[in-house]
Amino acid sequence: MRKLITLLAIIILFSACKKTENTTVTNSSEIKNDSISADHSASEVISNSGSLLDLFTKKKDEIVLKLKSISAEEANVLYEKYHEENGYLLHKIDEKEDRLLQNFYSEKEADKKEIKSLNDKLLKHQLQFDELGEGIVEITTKPDFYYTLFKNYVTRDYKEYLFMQSEENKQPYSADAGLIISFKDLGDRVVSWENFMNKYPNSKLMKSVKEDYKMYQLDYLIGEDNTPTYERAADEKYIYPENIEEFNRFLKKYPNSPTVPLIHTFMENFKNENIAEMLRAAQDKL
Repeated sequence: MRKLITLLAIIILFSACKKTENTTVTNSSEIKNDSISADHSASEVISNSGSLLDLFTKKKDEIVLKLKSISAEEANVLYEKYHEENGYLLHKIDEKEDRLLQNFYSEKEADKKEIKSLNDKLLKHQLQFDELGEGIVEITTKPDFYYTLFKNYVTRDYKEYLFMQSEENKQPYSADAGLIISFKDLGDRVVSWENFMNKYPNSKLMKSVKEDYKMYQLDYLIGEDNTPTYERAADEKYIYPENIEEFNRFLKKYPNSPTVPLIHTFMENFKNENIAEMLRAAQDKL
């Protein structure tokens, strides 16, 4: 999933000048209003691109220190802030390495050597390449980066959320406009997030969880462009036998799942050209 970089994130990350490195976070409002300390102004970071990887690790080390002196609720807030700010920093690293990322699949020996050298550097900072498909490659954190960093400090819902994310990130589910995991595995992911929402109905993570959950549901039901669940030709629409088999498995194994009525809606209306809109409307009623 491509990183969402907004102007707000830029302002939050670099609005402050040099801050004391060993600042102690004492409450949630302080975490919200105080940017993670750094010895770099916006202009310094952007112009001195060679320092970006070191800055990434420096910020991580600052987080490690802060986590030792704050409550679980404050650690939740710190995670949210740190995750957002890392998004901007990783975006700047992507920009710096744009030429290599564009040539990631190059057969030229010089490019291969540079890419290997960059990969070695990334690994030292707990970063890696993320192949998104269609020739797009980004730099991202290791799958369990946030879970390892925050698991002993955040509340139980955040810990479970970060664990589930880390496990799913080990095997991305989609690339090149198609699923790269089975529909069975995707269906099981849907149920895992349903269980999470039932377990933590008041979690502050609910909004983002629901967004990903709905995306999983739709991809499970109708598939993606290169891995559809049904033949879409105007004169011969039908659900593929393997998907009917999978839907029946799901219905039998998870009869109480909120996804069950959506499966029935899809199977009864898949020939309707507005089936995606019908399913989205049904999701909004859940």
